[in-house]
Amino acid sequence: MRARWIRRTLGTSVVLAVTGSALLVTPAWAEGEATPVAAVGTDPVPVAPTMTQGLDTEARAGSPAEAARAHFKDHQDTYKVPVTGLKTLRTSRDGKQSSVRFQQQHDGVPVFGAQYAVQTEAVDGGQQVTSATGTLYTDLTVSTASKVSEATAERRLFALDRSMGAVDGAKTARHGLVVLPSAKGGVLAWHFTVTGAKADGSPVRQEVYVDAQVGGISLSYNNVDAADASPVEGTGVKVDGDEVKLNANQEADGSYTLIDSTRAMHATTGGQIRTYDAQRKSYLLVAGGPVTDDVLPAASATDRFDGANTTSGAVDAHVNAAKVYEYLKDRLGRDGVDGKGGTIHSVVNVSSNGNDYANAFWDGNKMVYGHMDGVPLSVGLDVVGHEMTHGVTEHSAGLVYLNQSGALNEAISDYFGNAMETADKGIAMSDPTSGLIGEYLCNGTVPLEECALRDLNDGRNAQTDYDPITLDFDNGGVHYNSTIVGGALWDLRKAIDPNLADRIVYRAAQNYLTPLSGFSDMRNAVTLAAKSLKVSKADLAAVRKAFDSHGIVDGWEQKAGTQDGQVISEGVLPAYEVYSGGDEQAAQINGDVYAIGHGDAIAWNAGSAAFGIAVGRFSKQHGKAGYELAEDDAYLIDPSIDDDRVVYTRITADSVGIYGTSTHGKGHGHGKIKKLVDAPNADETEPVTDNGRLAYISTTADGEQDVILREADGTTVNVTPEAGTTATRLAMKNGKISWVGGATPIYMNVHDVATGTTQTKRIGGWVFNSIGDIQLTSDRVFWREDGGLFGNTNFMSAPLDDLTKGAKLRYPTGTYGAQFSVNDDYFAYSTYGAWSSLGVWPGAETIKVKVAKTADVIAGVDAFNRVSCSSGAQIAPSLGDGQRVAWLDTTAADTDVVTRRTFAGTCE
Repeated sequence: MRARWIRRTLGTSVVLAVTGSALLVTPAWAEGEATPVAAVGTDPVPVAPTMTQGLDTEARAGSPAEAARAHFKDHQDTYKVPVTGLKTLRTSRDGKQSSVRFQQQHDGVPVFGAQYAVQTEAVDGGQQVTSATGTLYTDLTVSTASKVSEATAERRLFALDRSMGAVDGAKTARHGLVVLPSAKGGVLAWHFTVTGAKADGSPVRQEVYVDAQVGGISLSYNNVDAADASPVEGTGVKVDGDEVKLNANQEADGSYTLIDSTRAMHATTGGQIRTYDAQRKSYLLVAGGPVTDDVLPAASATDRFDGANTTSGAVDAHVNAAKVYEYLKDRLGRDGVDGKGGTIHSVVNVSSNGNDYANAFWDGNKMVYGHMDGVPLSVGLDVVGHEMTHGVTEHSAGLVYLNQSGALNEAISDYFGNAMETADKGIAMSDPTSGLIGEYLCNGTVPLEECALRDLNDGRNAQTDYDPITLDFDNGGVHYNSTIVGGALWDLRKAIDPNLADRIVYRAAQNYLTPLSGFSDMRNAVTLAAKSLKVSKADLAAVRKAFDSHGIVDGWEQKAGTQDGQVISEGVLPAYEVYSGGDEQAAQINGDVYAIGHGDAIAWNAGSAAFGIAVGRFSKQHGKAGYELAEDDAYLIDPSIDDDRVVYTRITADSVGIYGTSTHGKGHGHGKIKKLVDAPNADETEPVTDNGRLAYISTTADGEQDVILREADGTTVNVTPEAGTTATRLAMKNGKISWVGGATPIYMNVHDVATGTTQTKRIGGWVFNSIGDIQLTSDRVFWREDGGLFGNTNFMSAPLDDLTKGAKLRYPTGTYGAQFSVNDDYFAYSTYGAWSSLGVWPGAETIKVKVAKTADVIAGVDAFNRVSCSSGAQIAPSLGDGQRVAWLDTTAADTDVVTRRTFAGTCE
């Protein structure tokens, strides 16, 4: 099995998924290895079993937690983790069944995602340990003394990931230290959460982990799960016109508010169901944290809620939240979202840049709803149930919102949202529409099947349909892949008593799943939960059939599609997924040599450095292909190559600078790492090299970002001497340098080295657009503009000698954020399209790399063909000489760097 990197290990059974194959097919050139370069290791990350059963034959005395701790102590040979390193989080009980959840700690510091759940059953006055599930790391040795301060780590966060600096209304929360598991004993990191909004209006709740001993970003992902008074009974008018009874409060001034104090939780905890109207306030002002004082409960002068309370979605949100509460209470025995009777908050009627915000989400504290085509998203009980279930999951399994674990998170929300809606509307499980998600959001204007966002009856199979999408797309496919496992759960609900199915799935999530669980873990969890409920043999057979029919069986991830290219690097985490200011291509190519900037964001790839650079030759793929630039105490990113050298950014605890080495073999200086620039009072990033010249961005402590040119003779020139400049997306070729920035980051710049002059062009779209990438040919500059009011992408180009002639390319069209590569002869781009903000993903069959002659693209001729006929998704193309092309490919249920010497053509 291949190394899975973060996109696999964050979403599957880690103990099974990581086996430690090398990054390169065969690392090291025949001529010899570079002394400073660490070879990629082959040892797997030491972990405990992800599931145990039947280790105890007798009941243990004491509480479930005491029995679980005694179980760990007596089976140290199995778990290989001292019980003193396990912190008890909580115990949940359901009749005689209990589940005790533990958080692993290393020298008092929590370990990312490392939780274990021990299931017990009350027998003979004691507790019988029946099973245990989760993820524990058995050989953590990293020191918990940080070399980088929390303040420095926070500054590096924004300096190294420029996308965070562009977050509108950014707020940063500090969470202290955490240990990220690795094959080399772990990585100590500072954990931050950045909240706000992207330029396109989408919400940001970015979880960022900065290496506390190096100062580089180890992991970064968006954690938005996208979707005193007197109680009285009032009347509400829903969006569909129906009148319903609802519970409200009469305030001291005689007005009425949508605050429900009648539920069972109120008597014990004071918990309420509270619905707020944001009055078109931007969602980024209300997302994250508690509801602020300037967002008031939806109100009415009488006990009738209609008019604005209807069109805002407040009535539907309030009624549906109450239905979800009662479903959780009656069907599952759970007291609210947090399980403790805590108040349930819903905020409706938010906007984005003054327009409808077509989404709904759980932000860690509350539900937030916008409008889609004028219809409030709170009208769908399945949508409300979906978002509230995200809250339930966060308070129970805590599934990490990435890859398989994130898809499980979505699947569980889809399952319970749909279960609530079918029960409420009396829809039979055999009805073909029973599996539709969000089918009522169109308010009857189109057929249900056309309105639906997803369908749990779509029949998708893990072995043929799972797409290991990279992290910057849908958090690794959390929506797109969710119906695979969601479909298995829905099939189970169709095959057995629905009430029993709900209890099984809830118990699986509450008692057996842990933050890093994947699809196979879900099968195990459902099976164990069903057994604990003493279901019949027929029901257990239905569990097996449900997962079998969706391809979730042992070894399913090893299934692959068809591939017509040559894999040059397996299981790659592109560094740009974490460092978004860096290169967006699969590889840097210069003639026969390539350099791949890769990451192992949690260093789970068997001993490799957290971020390193693979250098190799296309002509030697059948022998020893290249070498790995890597250091134990440094992150190496942003490679750039020319005929003689590879240069890169080197991040350590003490500094951020530019280093390099030769691309040639032994006898030509290969292996001699050279410091090119590493000033003590600045950070140097984004290096580009061309014919001996070096350009880079220098960031000083005051935030100044200058473009610096260093000639082959060592002469250094500040290309941007003006005060207050910003710079990113640096490119250099044939004596021209281009970058984004200036007084504000909405300017394109081209500098002529020979004349020392700079042209500047302001991009369109005011604050809504941003430049995603820049590339140069011999006579033109190309760039991509992302964002806009409607989330579109435009490819732009201008002659190098006159930026005023810049214009949008007619082709390609219909893309959003698509990566591209261009040279004098060809233009290649990835075709993934804009996907619905509620999670509709186009699928691998539509995510391909296409190529056309550069002259045709400039002329507006649509003459694109395929670079590869592989069945997987293809992104991040890189063009070399002739028709040499490399790209990121997901055909093999991994993300690999694949190459072809010639383009495939039409694929017909």
